[in-house]
Amino acid sequence: MALTPALRANIQGDVWPGLPKRFQSFLFFRIRNQVDFKNRLKTFTDKITTAQDACRMSETIKAAKKEAEQAKKSARLQALPGINIAFTSTGLEALGAFVNVRDQELVKRDRKLSPIFRKQQLRGGLFEKGMFSDLVGEGWDNPQELRKEYQPTSDQERLIDGVIMVTSSLKSDLDARVSEVKQHFLAEEGVPLNPDTYVISRDPSIELTLVREGKVRPGLNKGKEHFGFKDGISQPIIEGWDEKQPQGKEPKAAKPGLILCGHEGDKQAQPAWAKDGSFLVFRDLQQLVPEFDTFMEENAHLAPFTQDHPRPGEKLAAHLMGRWKNGTPVDESPHDDSDSNLFSSNNFDYHPIDEHKKCPFAAHTRKMRPRGDMNHDHAVIWRRGIPYGEEVTAEEAADRKSAEDKERGLLFVCYQSDIRNGYNFLTTRWASNHHFPDDKTHVVGEHGPGIDAIVGQRLEHHPPRSFSLPDHNGTSGERMPLESWVVQRGGDYFFVPSISALRKELTGPGIFDQAALERLREENA
Repeated sequence: MALTPALRANIQGDVWPGLPKRFQSFLFFRIRNQVDFKNRLKTFTDKITTAQDACRMSETIKAAKKEAEQAKKSARLQALPGINIAFTSTGLEALGAFVNVRDQELVKRDRKLSPIFRKQQLRGGLFEKGMFSDLVGEGWDNPQELRKEYQPTSDQERLIDGVIMVTSSLKSDLDARVSEVKQHFLAEEGVPLNPDTYVISRDPSIELTLVREGKVRPGLNKGKEHFGFKDGISQPIIEGWDEKQPQGKEPKAAKPGLILCGHEGDKQAQPAWAKDGSFLVFRDLQQLVPEFDTFMEENAHLAPFTQDHPRPGEKLAAHLMGRWKNGTPVDESPHDDSDSNLFSSNNFDYHPIDEHKKCPFAAHTRKMRPRGDMNHDHAVIWRRGIPYGEEVTAEEAADRKSAEDKERGLLFVCYQSDIRNGYNFLTTRWASNHHFPDDKTHVVGEHGPGIDAIVGQRLEHHPPRSFSLPDHNGTSGERMPLESWVVQRGGDYFFVPSISALRKELTGPGIFDQAALERLREENA
């Protein structure tokens, strides 16, 4: 299906093409008054930024840059605010659009509700479970490292029903938009509003359980995450949608259904109301920057490929990442990062794939997007993260240790049509698997290529983290033990509905008859 104006107007803008942002607030909430929330959500839908709006913003930015270049001055920064909303499975349940696992057996046995359930229930077992049950339950996340707001209560009640994402390129504008969102859902009805104060309802529709704030790093670090690497490079190109299509050795264009439900490439067979929606994974990642830098400095001499290089620590970091900090792929330029034509290059495929003389098999970029090692993309995500926290202080740099009160990291966001085949697969089956990419033991030995040094997860009972070191001939004579510099602080799984679903199914009477569900519960109590 072509990307028509109607389709652009139906997709939330951060899914595609992405919202421009220098500042972003994530407002996580629980639904307290279901009827009131539905009513307020219905009028809130008009405030949501669509893909059509985001495309216009992109054109505005291009025009401003062109005008500034002609005038030989800096482009004026414009706010270009955006608002999107997404729901966990418990949030959709509160809207009458999802049946929880406790009620499903009852519903399947009911003559009236069973056919509705089979036709209208959103597919996706991991979405239903939520991130905590999925990643803690499967032994990937350490619950002691998670923020309490992402964890269920003692009686296993989830604290997050949804998230409202607010973006802007101006902090003052972001604050004003966040205030408007809070007023919309929290203010007492019938009481006049003003930009600064409002009366909170005695029975508010939602409770804000957590607010996370992200911002683009300043100055020369703009566009980089806190380890110093250029971020957002090598996003999947969508077949027939993106103006730029793959060239040379670039990865093949992906089917739109790998990101958006109900489109070509989506194998989930979702209900009709889910079309043009997408699943969002939010991941709160703390980065231990001084510790990362110290490891590179102290261990660079152990890597054969850093010998005689003027910046051995940076070269080691580049080979663990798969790109130099300015974005230059090590597969195209393993020893030098000075060619500006390569700073965002995507024209490589890791051939020959039976050696890693240029890019290590276990480099982050190769783990997460294997290119020639797989010859196609079947686990595709769009990344929309933003850094959080302040820059490393002089004291932290001198101590070579992150201060407890100076946390920083990445608020990672990605979109896909199937969490199991997207984020979960990339993280657990590829990044955290010492033996992926496959069929490399003849080069690296029985222990495999190693773990993704950046996001690969290993708990205390797992085999230790290690990385196969290529030598100048592309073989591997030794392994480097790795520390962990990214702390998984939690997150959750969400569904981002289309605009039409928000206006109809999610704010109407409800896909599933709540009275009938309550009757079933009482009859089987």
